Amino acid sequence: MGPGDIGALGFWLFVAALVVGGMWKESRQQAEKHETLRRIVEKTGVIDEAALKELFSPAEESKPSVSYRGLRIAGTIIMFAGAGVAVFFLIPTLIGNPIEWWYGGLAVAAGISLLGLGVFFSSRFAAPPPGRQFERKSL
Repeated sequence: MGPGDIGALGFWLFVAALVVGGMWKESRQQAEKHETLRRIVEKTGVIDEAALKELFSPAEESKPSVSYRGLRIAGTIIMFAGAGVAVFFLIPTLIGNPIEWWYGGLAVAAGISLLGLGVFFSSRFAAPPPGRQFERKSL
């Protein structure tokens, strides 16, 4: 087992800890809601409909513009990262000291840029902010 294997093991243990922690947090929140309801019933003996709705209503959803802008920003950053990888492989080639398999690096850079382009254009399927809802015009 080499040093890289231990790093990979640590990464997957971290991911597993995040998943288990998220599940535990969700179960604790549900248990606290039920405990609160039990205490309300013990104190008053009556279940108030408004308090019940407030306690068990789903969490507030995010604004539509957050995912729209987030996808646009993430796509732009990923595209520029792809351009940076391309520059990393092209500069030594242009100087005259090419990196072996530099065209493979350019292919990876093109893939990264295309991924960024896909993320950017996937924002079309997210709800735009209220001020950005344009009607499409036919040609």
